[in-house]
Amino acid sequence: MNLYDLKQQDYFSAARHEILDLMPKFSKRVLEVGCGSGQTLEMLKSKSFCEETVGIELFKDAANEALSRVDKVYCLDVEKTQLPENIGKFDLILLLDVLEHLVDPWSFLKRLKDECLEGGGKIIISLPNARHFALVLPLLFGGRFTYVERGVLDKTHLRFFTKFSAAELLKSASLNIEMIKPTSLNLSLNNGKLNAITLGIFSEFLASQYIFLASKS
Repeated sequence: MNLYDLKQQDYFSAARHEILDLMPKFSKRVLEVGCGSGQTLEMLKSKSFCEETVGIELFKDAANEALSRVDKVYCLDVEKTQLPENIGKFDLILLLDVLEHLVDPWSFLKRLKDECLEGGGKIIISLPNARHFALVLPLLFGGRFTYVERGVLDKTHLRFFTKFSAAELLKSASLNIEMIKPTSLNLSLNNGKLNAITLGIFSEFLASQYIFLASKS
């Protein structure tokens, strides 16, 4: 049994509605790496954001479930296996909470961009924010760095990024950042009001993740 076996079902099955306002108007082919059971790709196709959907998923059970929602699904480990030669190029690639789970996200992102993204194509990447107060305050005042089941300190995370270092990751792959959207995984916390009250001073401590829209040079 590995750490992922302990995840609740919705870890692999939640559609990512928060990316909709960053989506290009239409992308003929969309690839999602870490597609889970396919809800996000299914949502995008149902809303006519794309024509063809392709998913890559590490875990067999989730990949098998995605087969009923996604046009084509590959079950493989992207760091240990070459991408299929016939996978083709894509107008849009999604990497939603994926790169922080990789040993070498820098090399993988560049390889994925070079091999699979069309010229002028877009990529949407979400990454947890290691500057979030849920990580910073326990570390600052108690010296605690305690892993949990999900969130910024998810025990399956191998890499940690702030807004700045996440942007550097994208730039290292020669991606042009077009938009950055902060968001919160804690729906009970009204970050918008708190951010306004503090005049934005603590904004980077309130965002639990950042979503980047970038394009290929």
